[in-house]
Amino acid sequence: MLVVSAGIAFYAQRSLGVDPVVARLAPWVFLAFALGFAVYRLALVAAGRYSPFKALTTGHRPIYDTIAALIAHGLFGRFPNLRVATIESGSDWVGELVPKMTKSFKQMPGAWGEDPVETLRRHVWVSPYYEDDIRELADILGSDHVLMGSDWPHAEGIAEPAAFVSDLGGFSDDEVRKVMRENGLALSIPRPA
Repeated sequence: MLVVSAGIAFYAQRSLGVDPVVARLAPWVFLAFALGFAVYRLALVAAGRYSPFKALTTGHRPIYDTIAALIAHGLFGRFPNLRVATIESGSDWVGELVPKMTKSFKQMPGAWGEDPVETLRRHVWVSPYYEDDIRELADILGSDHVLMGSDWPHAEGIAEPAAFVSDLGGFSDDEVRKVMRENGLALSIPRPA
């Protein structure tokens, strides 16, 4: 299991020569998270310079840009076993990225190796904030790509992780089991090369 920051987007480009490293990691889970902006935002709050405007316009850009870069630069085409789980980033960015990828694919399908939304659905798992629209996320990605997460005592966490289940209204028992346990467990098992 490897944990990296959002800066990994730069490594998605074949030209940087890191494909041999990614090839060795591909069977394992590859976690990406956008902690950098959260630390920056906390520093602004502490300094009394927090900007609601910046929070509204830049909050999820690191993870949005990271996933967009991984897909647009064809990383998953080169490494079909690679899986990415986004944590500490919420899920609002998914609903913004999917329509843009859909439009780009319709306009220039030859520029993509395959439908980028299908690539997203096959290779990316998302741990939403408990206040996110988790049903919408499951409808976009599939319930088998949604992860329960708790990062207590941080703002995006809840004190009792099992209470996350109360935010899964409208989910079947099978979907609840996947989100609360099975999806995360499956990511811990390497895929054969």
